[in-house]
Amino acid sequence: MKQFALTTATIFYLLNSAYGQNKTYIGLEFSIANDIYKITDNSDYLMNIPLINGAGGFNIRQEVNKNFLIEVGLLMKYYQQGFGFKTIPYYGSSSSDPSWLIPVRIGLNLNLYKGKIYLVPVVGFTFGINPPYGFGLGYGKQISSTTTIDYNYAENPDVTRYFSLLQTGIGFEVKLFKALLFSISTNYYKGFNKTTHLDINYMVNNSNQTTGTAISKGDFWCVSTGLKYPISNFWTMHKGL
Repeated sequence: MKQFALTTATIFYLLNSAYGQNKTYIGLEFSIANDIYKITDNSDYLMNIPLINGAGGFNIRQEVNKNFLIEVGLLMKYYQQGFGFKTIPYYGSSSSDPSWLIPVRIGLNLNLYKGKIYLVPVVGFTFGINPPYGFGLGYGKQISSTTTIDYNYAENPDVTRYFSLLQTGIGFEVKLFKALLFSISTNYYKGFNKTTHLDINYMVNNSNQTTGTAISKGDFWCVSTGLKYPISNFWTMHKGL
């Protein structure tokens, strides 16, 4: 992580030195996210469920030129885990300790209306760090008018704490008061490393035990909003630019 952070800081220093007359922004961003799991089932009862959670943090953006930008951030996110059963309209989920995400993004800044509204597509790489493995266990019973399901699950330790994500996204930015940038965007983060693995056992109406899994690679989609201020105004005013 230290090498990644140092490399990112070096890139931003070089970009700021090379493109000193372009703006540098610092900003806050907040997201509503939904985590994505792959379900396997030796029967046909398990299903994916909504796993809504939040993420937030700060970012720094450097304009490379009029239409090209690079951005780095630090985000805290509470990943959720859970699963449901198709025959019962009830499900549960739980959250782990917070994970840390370090996104590096490149994007386009496309003027839509008089330099006030912009379309901003981005792609990026995110380095993630999960909390230490926690050996989670759980059990329960779900009952409907025709079905009773007894289940238990355990976290499988065959996962990685450090992971990577590929981000794609698109959004709009609006210039406020000639300086601030307000943004709203939607993004999808695709993972490559297994970060959560739930081994599930369940019985339907006291029949034979059935097994399944719920596996995450850190994938999620989110809707984000943010606000940025051009901190480069401070040193450009000092230089009289």
